[in-house]
Amino acid sequence: MTPSILEIMNFIGIISFTISGTSKGVSKGLDLFGTIVLGIVTSYAGGVTADILLGILPPTILRQWQFLLLSISVSSLTFFYYRYLDRRFLREVLKVSDAIGLSAFAVYGASLAYSYDLNIIAVALISSIVASGGGALRDVLVNDVPLILTKEIYATAAMTGGIVYYIVAFFTNVDLATLTSIITVMTIRGIAIKYNLSLPSIKV
Repeated sequence: MTPSILEIMNFIGIISFTISGTSKGVSKGLDLFGTIVLGIVTSYAGGVTADILLGILPPTILRQWQFLLLSISVSSLTFFYYRYLDRRFLREVLKVSDAIGLSAFAVYGASLAYSYDLNIIAVALISSIVASGGGALRDVLVNDVPLILTKEIYATAAMTGGIVYYIVAFFTNVDLATLTSIITVMTIRGIAIKYNLSLPSIKV
């Protein structure tokens, strides 16, 4: 059976966010078990939250063990090969994998919400939750301020992707909406990283 676009985006997002979470765990000095947990949390926390909000019970992670095994495998490989990679290269890998995971899960969340005939605001919110929820919990677990609560353009990019997905899907089709949304999120996040752009904040 040919995998759907939704399944492909979920697959890409799991791998990307698992690498992101595991890399952060290793950099914080966690052991193998801790890094695997952090990789799984980064990959699934947002999706589990969205599943509960949409009434999808039990959550997908408890029904599709293959994805959980994939996350564990990717996390283990990242853990054992981390020390052999250049630190500057690792920082770039972390940024890229995080951006790819963000765009993939933003589209996954938007597609999932849209399939439930939700309105544009709900689609944008679910898109943001799926894309940034795991990263937020990851940061909390390693005692960092979550990226979405700082001035980084992160959840905003995911929400924008959700809005773009809804509009394009409504007027054309979901395939074009998926492509357009991916490009939108990746572009916003990529520009924000490259030029160190951020939302305004107040200094006190």
